[in-house]
Amino acid sequence: MKVKGSFQLLVQTLKASPTLETGITPKLVQEIWDCMRDIKPQQGDEVTSAMLVALVLYDEESFADLLTDDQLNQLHIIAGQVMQNYEAAIKPKNQVGQLLATTLKESEKT
Repeated sequence: MKVKGSFQLLVQTLKASPTLETGITPKLVQEIWDCMRDIKPQQGDEVTSAMLVALVLYDEESFADLLTDDQLNQLHIIAGQVMQNYEAAIKPKNQVGQLLATTLKESEKT
């Protein structure tokens, strides 16, 4: 019984860990994307570097000339890293935590 309580305390501590709370969620991505879509350069809104980077990555054929080949390669590397970090943020791979949670659930069944 004492061990179970220790595991439960450990699970609670892991859940409260700030590394699990990135603040980045699919909902936040959607909200920010919607805000970006509301920007209207044709109505006088400023064209920003964020918009241009998004256009380069989205339509390299039309906008790649804004960067050298080396810069474009670096941008693709950074974009890949950002995507990996995003995936980790929204789907954390906490194998130890998952194992502990599974063990606790199984022990509660018996």
